[in-house]
Amino acid sequence: MVKFHRLWLVLLLIFPLEVFNQIVLSPSEYKRKQILWEGEKYIGNKYRTKHGKYIFDCSGYVKYLMSGVGKNVTRSSVSQIHDGKRVADIKDARPGDIMVFKGRNARNNRPGHVGLVHHWSNDTLYFIHSSVAKGVVIDHLYDPYYAARFLQIRDVIGD
Repeated sequence: MVKFHRLWLVLLLIFPLEVFNQIVLSPSEYKRKQILWEGEKYIGNKYRTKHGKYIFDCSGYVKYLMSGVGKNVTRSSVSQIHDGKRVADIKDARPGDIMVFKGRNARNNRPGHVGLVHHWSNDTLYFIHSSVAKGVVIDHLYDPYYAARFLQIRDVIGD
């Protein structure tokens, strides 16, 4: 019996309980996480930074991150509003979904900016994007600038 307890103790030291309690993600959930992991690497990069054949303006950044998980999206914010499926209720937005905004002129309903849903916290939707003023950053939808320009959310990854 003492040998069994020693063996159990050795196993726990080699394989902590966290190893046995890991959550298994579906392929789409993993893609969503992968997009954010990759996207966060570029926080602080300036707007229009070149990365390989991609230029990190807002839509180029989204296109680059989507291509990393095998999803092809169009190159411009004007056309990305047609990529994937529209998410009817903002509360159903999930990490990796494309957020579409009006451009600088909030009175014009034409798409002019995109980002990706990052996470929800305290009923606030956060998104990661390449901003002209701040480069690649995480902002929230309740910032008055973005709240006035929000158009819709597009799900390119699916379930």
